[in-house]
Amino acid sequence: MSGTLITKLPWDSSHFGLSIARALPRQLDQPTCNQLEAACIEQGIDCLYFLADAADQATIATLQAGRFDFVDIRLTLVNSVSTLANMLTKGEFRFRFGKDGDLEALLPIASESYSMSRFYTDQRFGCDKASQMYQIWLKNSLAADDANAVIVAEMAGQPVGYVTCQLQESLGEANLGLVGVAESIRGMGCANGMLHNAGRWLSERGIDRVSVVTQGKNIPAQRAYQRCGFVTRSVELWFHRWFQQPA
Repeated sequence: MSGTLITKLPWDSSHFGLSIARALPRQLDQPTCNQLEAACIEQGIDCLYFLADAADQATIATLQAGRFDFVDIRLTLVNSVSTLANMLTKGEFRFRFGKDGDLEALLPIASESYSMSRFYTDQRFGCDKASQMYQIWLKNSLAADDANAVIVAEMAGQPVGYVTCQLQESLGEANLGLVGVAESIRGMGCANGMLHNAGRWLSERGIDRVSVVTQGKNIPAQRAYQRCGFVTRSVELWFHRWFQQPA
């Protein structure tokens, strides 16, 4: 039974040098919580992720009683592709598809753009490792196949922002994975322009809906998405349970 309750996460484990797993149940009572703990101890798990519906008070109470740490509010926002594709934009930016040669210029943006994520909030992962994770994510996105794209913003010939797009064609939907803008040009319309161009690319591929995930405490990001027509689809809470502390 315990093997059906958790799934190990090889990439996270390798990157952070820990044994990391994610809980499969989305609802939790005390007997199931005990089984989760037993499964993690049996399989040598250092850290277990649990994603709960924000409205599920019974599960949240069980997690808190079970020594899970609350680390993040996960907001999923959704928009129609046509709204993005038809949006008016401003700013002295040029937009194009990203390429491998952009990586060096974009890596500093990736290292500074996600400090509100749960991997920074839970400091046991280490800020350096958290920053590297997003840099690797960006690198992999730039090298991805035709089902993915990176829209890059340029100002004065220099890359200053990016948004990664991943098609989910079976759902008629796409996801915006990473959105990053250089701190020096935030508020100048760069993000809106990148989202507009992402919408145009998705529209050409017959995609109707697009989603993006951000943190509950990231008010600037929420406002930016809301101004572009995104609305809340779901609110979930991330919890971490540590069985073995990092060295």
